[in-house]
Amino acid sequence: MDEQKIEALAERVLTEVNGALGCLTILVGHRLGLYRNLADEGSATPAELAARTGLAVRYVEEWLLAQVTGGYLDHDSATGEYSISPEHSAVFVDQDNPAYMTPFTQWITTMSAVIPELTEAFRTGGGVPYEAYGQDAIEAIGLGNRSMFVNDYARSWIPALPDVEAKLKNGGKVAEVGCGIGWSSIALAHGFPTVAIDGIDIDEASITQARDLAEEQGVSDRVAFHHTPVEQTELTGPYDLVTAFECLHDMPYPIDTLTKMRELAGPSGVVLIADEAAGDTLEENTNLLGNFFYNASILHCLPQAMVFPDAAGTGTAISPSTVRTYAEQAGFKSVEVVDIENPFFRFYRLAP
Repeated sequence: MDEQKIEALAERVLTEVNGALGCLTILVGHRLGLYRNLADEGSATPAELAARTGLAVRYVEEWLLAQVTGGYLDHDSATGEYSISPEHSAVFVDQDNPAYMTPFTQWITTMSAVIPELTEAFRTGGGVPYEAYGQDAIEAIGLGNRSMFVNDYARSWIPALPDVEAKLKNGGKVAEVGCGIGWSSIALAHGFPTVAIDGIDIDEASITQARDLAEEQGVSDRVAFHHTPVEQTELTGPYDLVTAFECLHDMPYPIDTLTKMRELAGPSGVVLIADEAAGDTLEENTNLLGNFFYNASILHCLPQAMVFPDAAGTGTAISPSTVRTYAEQAGFKSVEVVDIENPFFRFYRLAP
């Protein structure tokens, strides 16, 4: 037995447990508006921050101590005040910043809550319904990807498809599969003021929130959201662009999904798939990102798909060869990896 190896792993597990606990304190600070208050109103003592937020001072004091020892907030021992740096504010508060990470902490609560159902799925081969993950999962997905859609979708992703960009500048129709709470559709509508967009999602709660967001953002006259499995949608094409962002790997029947997307695009439309930037082999995925994909897969993506009979069970770490195989079986003639830089996604252009 290698005692150093034992000690190293034990220390690593303790570090990872502490990291998970830190994520929960981040979520508490987010939900109670503590980070935002420090960012907007400046440094404060525990009593001042408690008074400004209407919270109990003893809890606020203990939270601040955890934040400083975790390296999230700063403390001035001379004044007793706590503060958040502009850099950390970008991560915790600024929803438009590409570094905004707070929604990802909600994965800790939502995934841990379904452990009993997940362990039973291991025994039966069944799954865990998407609805069981609750509002935290909806926000983790919707707000976690929001900054990419707001900053990059219309400004850099669409320009990488010049023929599509030309059509959208002159109007055009877009169908977005797996639209979630709608930020991709809303961002595209802001970027191309004359485009008409149909968002499609199987989750009713997400569609309800998407409709509310479209109203708030002033684009509901051009963006419509539909609660339906894409395979059963009554929408008809042709659409100039049909997209699926980070959801093909979640689909229980991905070939059927792609077949329907090809139908919606018609003979001249473009299908754009953005999904995880995973490799084809375990060795390619033996890194931080690959480990994140597999962890997310076993805790969420795989079980929510396995609810359906004879599901493909793709998993989060969808490889380029898997996407190509699915596309070929769905009747696409070519699959091109689009030159779009993104730390998480790989983009595929499918030609009908």
